[in-house]
Amino acid sequence: MRRLRFGTPAWRRYLAGLPRAAEPSARASSSAARIVNDVRRRGDRALLAYTRRFDGVVLTADALRVRSAFVRDAARRADPALVDSLRAMAGRIEAFHRRQKERGFRMRLSDGSLLEEVVAPLPSVGLYVPGGAGAYPSSVLMTALPARVARVPRVVVATPPRALETSPALAAALVVAGLEGAVFRIGGAQAIAALAYGTASIPKVAKIVGPGNAYVAAAKRIVRGAVETDADAGPSEVVILDDEGADAGYVAADLLAQAEHGSGDETVVLVTTSEALADTVERLVGERIASVANVASARRALERNGAIVRVRDLDAGVAAVNALAPEHAQVMARGASELARRIVAGAVFVGAHAPVAVGDYGIGPNHVLPTGGAARFASALSPRVFRRRMARVSLTDEAAARLAPHGAAIARAEGFPVHGESMERRS
Repeated sequence: MRRLRFGTPAWRRYLAGLPRAAEPSARASSSAARIVNDVRRRGDRALLAYTRRFDGVVLTADALRVRSAFVRDAARRADPALVDSLRAMAGRIEAFHRRQKERGFRMRLSDGSLLEEVVAPLPSVGLYVPGGAGAYPSSVLMTALPARVARVPRVVVATPPRALETSPALAAALVVAGLEGAVFRIGGAQAIAALAYGTASIPKVAKIVGPGNAYVAAAKRIVRGAVETDADAGPSEVVILDDEGADAGYVAADLLAQAEHGSGDETVVLVTTSEALADTVERLVGERIASVANVASARRALERNGAIVRVRDLDAGVAAVNALAPEHAQVMARGASELARRIVAGAVFVGAHAPVAVGDYGIGPNHVLPTGGAARFASALSPRVFRRRMARVSLTDEAAARLAPHGAAIARAEGFPVHGESMERRS
C-alpha cells in the first residue's frame, strides 16, 4: 500500500487514477452489440446457440425455463445451517426495506383541485444472477427482496446454465426469496438481450438489475432505453477513517476483507491521523494477506489502489473520505457517531464493532451500492428503484380559468401559441 499525505500532488494523482465508471472495452462492447442484435432478431434460436458456444451446454427451448422442482432439489444440497442463515438474513433485509416504501401524497388546493403523486410498482423486473466463481446468494436476496417489498408483480431471474448445479447455496437463496419458479437458464449478454426484448420463451421486463461481467455491463448499456437498467457497478471500495485509538487488527482485517473480492481493482484506503497506527496496520496487512480468498488479486488491488493517507486531524480525514466518496466508509475514531454524520459514502459503518462485512451479509441495509465516486449523487438499491412515480392532476373550472392567463403568457413567450390556446379555451 502506498503512503500519502492528504492534499499533496501525490494524493491528487492517486485520486485521479482510481477506477471510475467507464465505458466497457471496445471488444466487450462490439461483442455484446452483435449478441444483443442477434437475440433481438432470432430470439430463442440465438439463445440456444450462444449457450452451446459460450457455456458448452446444449439446451432445447423448453429447457430454458428451469422447473421449480429442479431449483428446490438443488437447494436441498445446501448446508442446512447455511439455509437457516439465509432465512435470517432475508428477514433482516426485508424488515429494513419495508421502512423504505413510498406511498406518494395528495395535495388539495383551496379551490377544490387535486394534485397527487402516485407511486406504483414496475410491472416486471429481471434479476441477473452470475454463476460459477461469481455466484453470490447474498446478492440474490439483496436484489430480489426489495423488488418483492415494492410489490413488483412479476420478477424473473436469468442465470448461467450450470449455476444452480454448481452452487446449491444460490438455489437455496432463490427458494428463500420465493423465486424458484421464475428462473431461466441463460447467462451473459444474451440474457440481458432476452430480458430487454423478450423471446418466445423469456418474457421481456421493464427493468434489469444485478451484477455481471464486462459483456453483461456492455449489453446493459446497449439496451438502455428499451428497458431501464441499474447503474454500472465497479470494483468494491472501502475507506476507513481512524485515529490513534483504533484497533489495528480490526483495521487490517477490514481492509483485507475488501481486497479479497477478486477483481484486483478494489480500492482499499486507510485515512488516519496516527503514523504509529499506519505502521502497524501496514505490517499486519502484509502478514495476513496470505489468508484471503484471492491472494494474487488482493495483492494486485493493494498495489494498484491501496493507500494509507495521513491527515493532520479528523476534520481533514472527513474531507479525504468525502473526496473519495467510496462505496463503503468505516469510522473508527473518537467521536465516530458525529464524524459519520458528515461522511459521503454509499454506506457508512460506525464504530469498532461495525465492519463492512456485516453489511455484505445482511444486517439490513442493501449491499448494492454506488461505486467509483458515484456516492456523491447516487444511492443504494432499495424498493424505490422498483417503483415509478407519476403525477395526477384534477382541476376545477375555477382553477383552470385562474391558471390560463399565466400559463398562456409563458407558452407564447416560448413560441408555442397553441399551448396557450389549449389553456385559454378552459377559461
